[in-house]
Amino acid sequence: VASVAKEIIEYLAERKDPMPFTGKGASTQHSQGKTNIGTRKASTGSMPDFAYSGIGVKIAGVADDSPADIAGLKTGDIIIGFNGNEIKNLKDYSNQLKAHKPGDLVAIKVTRDNKEQTVKLTLGAR
Repeated sequence: VASVAKEIIEYLAERKDPMPFTGKGASTQHSQGKTNIGTRKASTGSMPDFAYSGIGVKIAGVADDSPADIAGLKTGDIIIGFNGNEIKNLKDYSNQLKAHKPGDLVAIKVTRDNKEQTVKLTLGAR
């Protein structure tokens, strides 16, 4: 299993073009018929660290030339605020992104090296 996983990861890492998504998108309705807050259309261009279990959302990576990169966000920064709203976990962060659209100017509060700072960035399209 590990050998196959390694081959798949190496194959994907070496691709010059992104792999197109051909599957069916997720439904925006719960099984009880209630709709979600919305679908996420906006992005900062940062990748969350899904293994992080502290308060906030730790950034595992920042895409080159993305809104996060342009604003100066770095790998290891921990997002703790979004437009004045506290970010305690990935769900809070995702809900904030769902409430905005590409092109919106937002203030992201992060901790870096135990210091808080706020950066402004213009959200991109997901």
